[in-house]
Amino acid sequence: MLNMPRAVAEAAKEDMWLAVLFGGVVFWFSFWAVTRLSQYFPEDTCLEYHRILLGPILGQLLNILLLSLLVVVIAITLRIFIEALKILVLDVTPPQVNVTIFLLLVVYATQYGLVPLIRMQQFVSMSNYFLLIPVLLLGLLAIDTNNYQPILAKGFTPVVKAVMPSWFAYTGPEMIVGLLYPFITRKKYAIKWGTVGIILLIAIYTLITMIVQGILTYKETAYMLLPTISAYRAVEIPDTFIERLDGYLMILWIPLVFTSLINLFYFFSFGAARLLKLESSRPVTILFVPLIYYLTGLPPNAQILDAVSNIFIQVDMAWGLGIVPLLLGIAWLKEKRRSAC
Repeated sequence: MLNMPRAVAEAAKEDMWLAVLFGGVVFWFSFWAVTRLSQYFPEDTCLEYHRILLGPILGQLLNILLLSLLVVVIAITLRIFIEALKILVLDVTPPQVNVTIFLLLVVYATQYGLVPLIRMQQFVSMSNYFLLIPVLLLGLLAIDTNNYQPILAKGFTPVVKAVMPSWFAYTGPEMIVGLLYPFITRKKYAIKWGTVGIILLIAIYTLITMIVQGILTYKETAYMLLPTISAYRAVEIPDTFIERLDGYLMILWIPLVFTSLINLFYFFSFGAARLLKLESSRPVTILFVPLIYYLTGLPPNAQILDAVSNIFIQVDMAWGLGIVPLLLGIAWLKEKRRSAC
């Protein structure tokens, strides 16, 4: 939400908002593929059906890759979150203190299983989004429609190139659906409601990107570390008590990042415990905290962090758009042969 417009502005320029929209559609295909694949193995997590489809060795390697992707996305997201807090809120507090406190909260929140996490997610979603959407819409008061022109002046190629920078904002469901699917009660609605959630996410991200572009232009956006905050800081609502919309945005943004990271951390711990054949994920949650702490502080600056993020996005896109559809094809062929017999 805060730094995605910068990444897509560099690649798509005037068509940055269109790149976010198209990137969401491409991401939906990844979500559909992994959910459809899970439907072939309704009682197994992806850690089991990877071994069924590819054999014990290749399947286990694929499981390790999936859990590694989860660890990296947690570390990158946490680092971006801590950097934003340092710039905007806690400029004097050492980042190590923020990381430590945040990880302790995550460990505590993930100790009691999936159901409390879902309840917390429901509460945050119900309360936050009803407040977030009006705050976002207030940004429309400051846009200049000339900043969106010309549309597709260089064709659709820049939009396609910008799919990769926008991918990181959507990532998550393509990695955890395979772990969550066996616990879904009404499995036949998984694709339907997942699609609804992704459509809402696409709408929010596209709205944010359009407002940032409309206020700052794509040229300014491409050189700002947190362009969304800069754009909303420029919004003025005269004759009202509302000021500094960027402050309201930060207040609403922090719980959303927190719940997202908790979900990712829980499913990583759950997957690692299942991979190691442990009865509980609690020990894994605690044991992997030092690793995530180390990875979070590993990139020395923002440039290295961007480089690491780009490598992660490439691998994650290969997972979501390459490996998962390939596994889906293998599962379909096996089912077809079984039906023929």
